[in-house]
Amino acid sequence: MAIYIVSFALIMWLVFSWLKSTTNHGEVVVVPDFSGMGLNELDKFVSDKNLKYLVIDSIYDTKAKKGVVVKQEPEANAEVKEGRTIYLYVTSVLPPSIQMPQLVDRSLRQAAAIITTFGLRLGKTKFVPDQCANCVLEQMVKGKKIAIGEIIAKGTVVDLIVGKGLSDEEVGVPCLYGLSRKEALAKLAESSLSAGAVSFDIPKDSASGRVYRQIPSCGKESLINMGGTIDLYFTSDKNKLSTMPDTSSAKNDDENFDL
Repeated sequence: MAIYIVSFALIMWLVFSWLKSTTNHGEVVVVPDFSGMGLNELDKFVSDKNLKYLVIDSIYDTKAKKGVVVKQEPEANAEVKEGRTIYLYVTSVLPPSIQMPQLVDRSLRQAAAIITTFGLRLGKTKFVPDQCANCVLEQMVKGKKIAIGEIIAKGTVVDLIVGKGLSDEEVGVPCLYGLSRKEALAKLAESSLSAGAVSFDIPKDSASGRVYRQIPSCGKESLINMGGTIDLYFTSDKNKLSTMPDTSSAKNDDENFDL
């Protein structure tokens, strides 16, 4: 009987040892932080960590560095069994592709809204004499006409040729102080105007800068020919922004003018 008990105990020990060796029962590792790592760094990074990785999706972000990890499952510092696969999401090296939308025959305001909706960027707006005032006549990419439905990358800059009518109609100069570049371009488009010279105090202001100066400035008597341009100056300097003119009365005048 004693021999049987000893043999049974030995068998159980052997089974437990086998299970432990094949399933790593009870052995865990802490998941490292993959965030910010480039694709070419991953193999070396996991080589001594008893883990595997698999890139399962890509995320397009214009502001992020391309080809780096931005998300992982399980998250960093989680405890998992040895040999576990960590699923990674990286920023896309190439932007996703879309079909070029129809902008021709739409108003400038409609075209600007469509450009934003499709993840494109509004570039230069050129006004030319045409009987259809404020109508988009041509859509351009890098100086060439682009057909509706043509495959382009998200983030592509689209330039527009817009009719300004056949008269010398004037419009009020909008107040753009305090607006971002995107907001200023949209407001110019609403007024059938476009940006002339664009200046930033420092390159990083292109993302965070606000208009602190414009030529011509806005005001009750400020008029400009439809299709004209306004020079814009951007800054992130709080001191410069604090010296912007008070445009509250000018805004009211603009509203009355539009009516």
